[in-house]
Amino acid sequence: MTEGKLVVNNRNLQVQFTNAKGNPVSMNIAELELSDSLTQLKRNAIAQLNGREVELDVVGGQPNQVREKGESFKSPQSVSIQQKQPVGGKKDLPNPAQTAKAPIPEGDFHNPYNFVPALERNLTLQGSELGDRNPLKIGMGHGVYQPDRWSGRIAVTLTTKTPLLIPDIFDHEETEGEAKGHKTYPLRLGKDDKPYLPPTSIKGMLRSAYEAVTNSRLSVFQKHSDRLAYRMSTSTGLEMVPARIVEHEGQHSIVLYTGTSEIRSDGTPDGATYAAWLPYYTAQPIKYSDGNKPQHGDLVTAWIELFQHHRWDRRNNIHVADCKLWRVRSVARHGEPLATVEPNPTHDNGAINNRSYYQPRKILIKISGYVCVTNCNIDRKHDERIFFTEEGYQTANISLNKNDWNNFSKQWKELIANYQENEDYKRNLPKPSALTGRNTTWSRHIADGLSETELKHKTLCYAHVELDDNDKVLVKALYPVMISRGLFEDSPDELLSSSLHPATTMDQLSPADRVFGWVNQVKDGKGSYKGNLRIHSVKCENDDAIQEFDGNGLSLGILGQPKPQQIRFYVAQDKKGTPLSDGIEKQEGYSNKKHEHGLRGRKVYPHHHDSNWSNPIDPTQEYRQDELSDQNRSIKAWVKPEAKFTFEIDVTNLSDMELGGLLWLLSLPENYYHRLGGGKPFGFGSVSIEIDWDNTDLRKGSDWKEFYSSLLEVENPDLKRAEKAIATFKCEIGNFYGDGNFEKVEFIKAFCQAAKGFADRKPTHYPRLTVKRNPDSKIFEWFVANEKTGRDGGQRRSLSSLAGDRGLPLNPKKTQ
Repeated sequence: MTEGKLVVNNRNLQVQFTNAKGNPVSMNIAELELSDSLTQLKRNAIAQLNGREVELDVVGGQPNQVREKGESFKSPQSVSIQQKQPVGGKKDLPNPAQTAKAPIPEGDFHNPYNFVPALERNLTLQGSELGDRNPLKIGMGHGVYQPDRWSGRIAVTLTTKTPLLIPDIFDHEETEGEAKGHKTYPLRLGKDDKPYLPPTSIKGMLRSAYEAVTNSRLSVFQKHSDRLAYRMSTSTGLEMVPARIVEHEGQHSIVLYTGTSEIRSDGTPDGATYAAWLPYYTAQPIKYSDGNKPQHGDLVTAWIELFQHHRWDRRNNIHVADCKLWRVRSVARHGEPLATVEPNPTHDNGAINNRSYYQPRKILIKISGYVCVTNCNIDRKHDERIFFTEEGYQTANISLNKNDWNNFSKQWKELIANYQENEDYKRNLPKPSALTGRNTTWSRHIADGLSETELKHKTLCYAHVELDDNDKVLVKALYPVMISRGLFEDSPDELLSSSLHPATTMDQLSPADRVFGWVNQVKDGKGSYKGNLRIHSVKCENDDAIQEFDGNGLSLGILGQPKPQQIRFYVAQDKKGTPLSDGIEKQEGYSNKKHEHGLRGRKVYPHHHDSNWSNPIDPTQEYRQDELSDQNRSIKAWVKPEAKFTFEIDVTNLSDMELGGLLWLLSLPENYYHRLGGGKPFGFGSVSIEIDWDNTDLRKGSDWKEFYSSLLEVENPDLKRAEKAIATFKCEIGNFYGDGNFEKVEFIKAFCQAAKGFADRKPTHYPRLTVKRNPDSKIFEWFVANEKTGRDGGQRRSLSSLAGDRGLPLNPKKTQ
C-alpha cells in the first residue's frame, strides 16, 4: 500500500506519490482504478478532489485501486468492470471459429486484384489425374500417340472486349529532361503490319487459368523465403530500450541504457522515456563548443533537463499529462570540458489551449552517453537521442551465446535488407516520396547501404524487451529506430502448403506442369518437361484493329507494385484462402506456427464490367495520367475492342480430365473473359475465347493409328466424345473438392467471378481516399487510414473473398 495525494489539472485527475526508487511521480488515473466515492466526485465535483489524501496500490509502476485514506477499495457501481489485463499487455484475439461472422459491409469500389483460393492438395491420391505424377513413367513421352489419350489440334478464335496492350518492349523511346526515365512504347506489329500477339502470351494466360481451375502447383514462387516486414505501432516505441552492441574477445553482448527509469514487465519505462532528446533539426540545435553538431556514435557528457509533456485532448478540451522526457541543454565530447554549473531551468510559459506543450520540471542532471543519429527521417522531426544511464545505476549487460547472436544477426540483416528494398531508394530519390519536409532524407540504416546490414561492435540500436516472471530482462528483437518495421513471425514460403510449391522432381508434376510444361525453379536444380501443348499460327483477322495516338502517345497511370506485406489483402486465416477477420493485429499476419494462417491464393484481375473506352484521351479515365515520370509509361497505340485473332493449339497425349479442363477454359459462357496483355489493373486485356469446332481435330491415339494406317478415307472424329471430356473434368473437380458439385468448389466460384466481373456498377481502382482519380493521391494513404488506431482509427478491413466481394470503402475509418 502506498500513500499519495490527488491533483486536479485542467479537469484532468492525477495522483502524486513516491515510487519504488524514492522519486516523486505524478500520474494520470484510469477511472476504473478509482473507488466508487472518488468516481462520483470526479464526475460531479472534481474540484473537491484537489489535494485529497488517498491510498493506492502500485502495480508495474502504475496507480491501481485508488481510494480515500483509511477506506477499502469499492468498485464504481456505474462502470462495467472487466477482467484486468497486465499493464501494457495485449488482449487475446477472438477465435474466428467461436465468433459469429458479421455480414460483409457494402463498399464503394472494387480492388483491381483479388485471389482464387489455392487449396491444399491431397498428394496421396495418385490414382486421380488431379494428383502428381511423372508422365514419363507411364509412357507419356512426345514421340508416341498413346491409345487412350487425346492428341490433335484445337482451332480457337479470340475476341477483344476491352483494349489490348501489346507493347514492343524492344523498341521504346525514353524521355529526357524533367521526365527522364519515362518510356513510350509502340504497339508490337507483325510482318503484315497488324498487331502481333505472341503465342507465349496466350500460353501464359491459359496456363495461369489452368493452374487455378485444376488447383495445380504454382509454376513460379520464388524469393519468398525471407520474412516480410510491417510498420510497428507508435505505442510499441515505448517498449524500445536504447542499446549498444559490444564485442570483447569474440563474446557479444547487448548493453541497455535505461536513462533514469527502470523497465516494467511490458518493457515500458516506469518514469521518463529512456533516452534524452537532443535538439538537432531546430533553429537552435545543441552543438559542441566548436560549433559542430554531435555525430552518430559520439561518446559525450551533457546537462539534461526533465520535462512533462501535456497532450491536448480535443474531445474534452483539456490537457492530459502523458510522458515525461529528458531534453539536452548542453553537450561536450567525452574528455572535453562541460560547464560545471548546471544551466538555468527553462522558463515555464504555462499551458496553451488547443495545443500540446512541454512543462519544465526544474530538474537538471549531468550524464554521459552515446549520441544516436537516425537522420531527419520523418516530417517535422526536431530531435535526435543520447543513450545514457543515470549515474549510480548499472547498465544492463546481456551476454549472448553463439546461437542467440546468430539469430539476432540474421533478424537484423533481414530487416535492413527489407528497408533497403524500398522502390524510392532503388530509384535514387533523395528521400521517400511520402515525406514532404524540406530537410527530410533517408534513415541512416537505409542511406548507409551495406555498412548497416551487419550487426557489429558499437552498433547503436533499440531493443524490444520484456521481463520474465523473475524480473529478468529478455530481448525479443533489435531494431534500427524506435518506431521501426517489425518482421513477421514466418515467411510467405512457410504459409504456403508444400503441396502447392513448385515441383522439384518429375514425380511431383501436377496437371498444369504436365500439360503446359515444367522447369525446375530450384537454384542449380535439374529437370524439365516439355509439356503436351503448343500454340501457333496466331493471326489478327481485322484490317483496322489498331487505335493510334498522336504526339507523345497516351500516358498511363502508375501500376502498383505487389505489396504482400499488406496482410489484410494477401494473408488468409486458414489454408483454404479465407480472408482474415477485420480488425486482426497486423503483426499476427504471416504466422504459420501460431495461427496456422495461409495465403489468399493466386492473384487474378477481375473483368471491369462497365468500363468506358469511347474517348481514350479523356483525362478523367482511370488509366490516364497527365504527368510523365519514370514510374509510369506511355503507349503509341492499342488493339481496339472487338478485334479478332485466330490461333491453333496442338495437344499430345492428354487424359480426359486434362483435355476437359482445357476445353472448359476455351468455351466459357458468353460475357465471361480471360485477361491478357498489359494494364490489367486498369481494365485492359479482357478477351473472350471460342473453339472453332469445324476446324478442330481431336482423336484418341487408337484413332490416329487407324487414320495413319488406312489407305482409305477415314471419317472425321466424333467431336462429341471430346466434349464429354469437359464433363469428366467437372466431375473430378466436383467429387474431389466440392462434395460432388462442381459449381460449389471455392476456386471455381472465384475464377468464374473474376471472369465475369462485378455487375454492381461500382468502379474498380486501387485503394484511395477520394471518389475521383487524383494524380496526387497515393495508395499508401488508404492503407495508413485503414490501419490507424484510436477513436478515429481505421476499420482494418480485409480484402473480401472474390465470390462474395461487395467492395471496399473509400473512407476506411471506423463508423461513428
